[in-house]
Amino acid sequence: MFLVAWAAAARGGSVPPAPTFRRSLVSPRDPSPRTYATNALIDRLFSPLSSAPPPPPATVAATAVNRIYRIAAADVAALQATAGPGRTKLEAFTAHLWQLCSMSASAHQRLCCMGMVVDGRARMSPDGAMKAYFGNVLTITYGVNSSDDLRRRMTLADVADDVHQWVREAATDEHFRGLIDWVEALRPKPAAARAYLGGTGGTKATACIVSSGMSFPVREINFGTGLPAFASYHFPWPAGAAYVMPMPSARGDGEWVVYVHAAPELVEVMEEEPTVFKVLENSYVFG
Repeated sequence: MFLVAWAAAARGGSVPPAPTFRRSLVSPRDPSPRTYATNALIDRLFSPLSSAPPPPPATVAATAVNRIYRIAAADVAALQATAGPGRTKLEAFTAHLWQLCSMSASAHQRLCCMGMVVDGRARMSPDGAMKAYFGNVLTITYGVNSSDDLRRRMTLADVADDVHQWVREAATDEHFRGLIDWVEALRPKPAAARAYLGGTGGTKATACIVSSGMSFPVREINFGTGLPAFASYHFPWPAGAAYVMPMPSARGDGEWVVYVHAAPELVEVMEEEPTVFKVLENSYVFG
């Protein structure tokens, strides 16, 4: 929102409607009517930082590398078709990445945790009232599976079914409102998302988080010098989990640009995989 408004002002054009900072949109409920099921899901996804497992040694995060890839529109469509009916492109992509993560797991990492960041705006306000809300309305859901099952026994459709299940259970109005209540009750103590720490797999699991920049309005960010040729994210952090952020190519042709912050072992597997992750070359960006 900030970049789009800044670009419009720089061009001297009409500035889009101002974002809203109405905190009443995310006010906690008092008393909170959270159900047992709502509490159980929140407790599986989050914990007070004081009771969270310790983070991995700093040496683990220090070895992570950064990469930017592109994915052809045809490959995105092929993944979605293979994932089965009713599966989104992001669910299919996440399932594929989950299988690649399992291939990069070390011998002691018998489990593989895959997380996804889910935006709550549309879930809490289907009428679009939160579309202009300035601030995060997010949850981080995840699944844990045997690395061996992901590698050898599960098809992409099987994995996509699993992804769809744990995304769907968190993508509800009640989950987000319950999470707001939970955070308010915890204040001022900080919380941790369990997905970053291997979820229910803990230290026995390798972990990867998929966020989504697919709604990033890259083609609206014109400062008067023309449309961007390229846009991506950079998200270095001290955690041991991998972080993957797909977003639309600035070309607007259905291709994806994918930013990756991950262990060298996962990057190696991604680059050995022959079809999906392609090197982002200068000729693609500026050709």
